[in-house]
Amino acid sequence: MKKTVLAITLLLAAVSAGAQTMYDALTFSQNNYYGTARSIGMGNAMTAVGGDLGAVGINPAGSAVFNYSQFTITPNITLSSMNASWSPYPVNGSDTFTGEVNRKLTRFTMPNVGATINFNTGRRSGLVGVTYGFIFNSVANYTGQMMTGGQNDKTSFQSLMAVDAENYDIDFLNGYLNAKGESIDEWDHPYNNPDDRGMYAPWNVITSAQAGAISNFGDSNDPDYYWRYIGATESFSPTGEMDQYGNHIYDIFLGGPLNQAYGRKVTGNKSDAIMNLGFNISNRFFIGANLGLTTLSYSYDEYIKEAAVDPSDFRIDYSDATTYFTEFRNRYSYSATGAGVYGKIGFIALPVDGLRIGAAIQTPTTLFIDEIWRNSVDVHYQNSAYDGDATSPEGNFAYRLVTPYRANAGIAYTFMRMGLISVDYEITDYSTMKFKERDSNWSDTFDGVNQDISRAMGKSHNLRVGFEVKPIPEFPIRAGYNFTTIPEYTGSQTLTDKINAFSVGCGYYSKGSFFADIAARYTAFSDEYISPYADYLSDYASPMILNKRDRFDVTATLGWRF
Repeated sequence: MKKTVLAITLLLAAVSAGAQTMYDALTFSQNNYYGTARSIGMGNAMTAVGGDLGAVGINPAGSAVFNYSQFTITPNITLSSMNASWSPYPVNGSDTFTGEVNRKLTRFTMPNVGATINFNTGRRSGLVGVTYGFIFNSVANYTGQMMTGGQNDKTSFQSLMAVDAENYDIDFLNGYLNAKGESIDEWDHPYNNPDDRGMYAPWNVITSAQAGAISNFGDSNDPDYYWRYIGATESFSPTGEMDQYGNHIYDIFLGGPLNQAYGRKVTGNKSDAIMNLGFNISNRFFIGANLGLTTLSYSYDEYIKEAAVDPSDFRIDYSDATTYFTEFRNRYSYSATGAGVYGKIGFIALPVDGLRIGAAIQTPTTLFIDEIWRNSVDVHYQNSAYDGDATSPEGNFAYRLVTPYRANAGIAYTFMRMGLISVDYEITDYSTMKFKERDSNWSDTFDGVNQDISRAMGKSHNLRVGFEVKPIPEFPIRAGYNFTTIPEYTGSQTLTDKINAFSVGCGYYSKGSFFADIAARYTAFSDEYISPYADYLSDYASPMILNKRDRFDVTATLGWRF
């Protein structure tokens, strides 16, 4: 089986500037509203309802609906569950996934803290009241952990690293030569500098070379000896032929079956700190505006491991000894922080008793993002004297991301003072996302990815339905449902991811100032397909992972009216 390149997808940043993708833009732009237990219990169908601090982030006019002040604090527990399975040789969609592994991850957060202060003007018509508010609401939760694996005797991550390393001088990758061919001794030189062709080496390739997981092979007299590579999991045999440049030609193949494992862990959240101003006009029309500060914290850690089923299949001959490959691990760590400002305006109107209509629109947010990343490799042999490891320096990059606008509308009906039903619709156009340089409006650096966004992303539609009934005035019961379509990915086929969320809740409202709510929400995400490494063979695809994801949240709100 000859090794030929089909596609080389760099898994890590290749230069000091990070390798942003349209999927990064989508991750940082999406919202999954949290707020108070009341808003969550009603499926966040709050555009036309108002009167709740969780609703203020959805429609700023919501703060002016009630003629009292209030303070809330809302703790939350998130349980993420992922079931991942492995297909070592995916073929034409007829994949057989096996070895399903369940991983759960629990996180405690505080998705809502805030207060609104209401001032009554004493009028019965015109400007009846003014409300000021400062509210902290969470709008995205990145909690998730998964792992899976299986046996594979056709492809290897180290084989891909050997393919990606081709045409880079081994002494350059190890920091012994600079681009001018001068001798140096700077291990971190290749991470931040190009070679003699002006090419930047992928960081995972550099760490693989420096750890000894890939190396040169064959006849050292061949002209390209120092520019061609083989992985520690591979063997080679001469074909007896030579190419036009005088290099011997070899067949390269895996030495034997490998146990492979892939895992990833994601944590973090996105939150809005909102300064709100709301106006009550004749108790029939409410208008509000938000100035929001969005903050982002995101952490991503992944690994891929390979271990010999039988180390005797992976013989490696050195000039002075023979040893056998046993195991390998590649780890990639990435984190991003960001902040940006947006504006939002909205209204709620009561055209007739019992009926409410509302709408709001939010401006794009320009997020100033700082990201850091690091790659490490360790490889082990039966003779530990040949073990190796390498860790990259910490890479960092700063840029701006312009997130899309959001527009939402809602209608609610209150019946017999005993309950209400509410329906919301929200639209977001993710094709308008754009990366920009940090200190200017230029986007030349990101032309390629911005074109990908414009071409491949589309509109997201979110339908929210909420219900609240009060069999006893002090004890409301709630239920809600969300249906979200994620932007279309266009190419050989059109795919639309879908998110379904179901929520229930209840509350207690005393005749004094105290109230409390509790809610539970179950969110089911579309199945996720992950390629732990890119295809590099002409006759075999690299493994594929099927990841089934869901999330369960339990939220409680304590509040006081005054």
